[in-house]
Amino acid sequence: MLMGGPACESCGRPMATGTSGKYCDGCTDSRGQLLSYEQVHRGLVEREFMGRNGMQREQAEVAARNALSRMPAWQGGAR
Repeated sequence: MLMGGPACESCGRPMATGTSGKYCDGCTDSRGQLLSYEQVHRGLVEREFMGRNGMQREQAEVAARNALSRMPAWQGGAR
């Protein structure tokens, strides 16, 4: 959990204060249901690690896998 506010339990990104639910908009569909691991992973790779951080795809994929492995939504092999 990030200091000062809630974090998405799927990807760890900060969520707006007062947000209900455990997952951010980037990790859920239009009904608020958690996307598949593959969809969340792809989003982190492309938007966060490659888009915002300028990483190469191979590095971004490893970084996203490592980040997701620490998130409650994906503990215990949940996918």
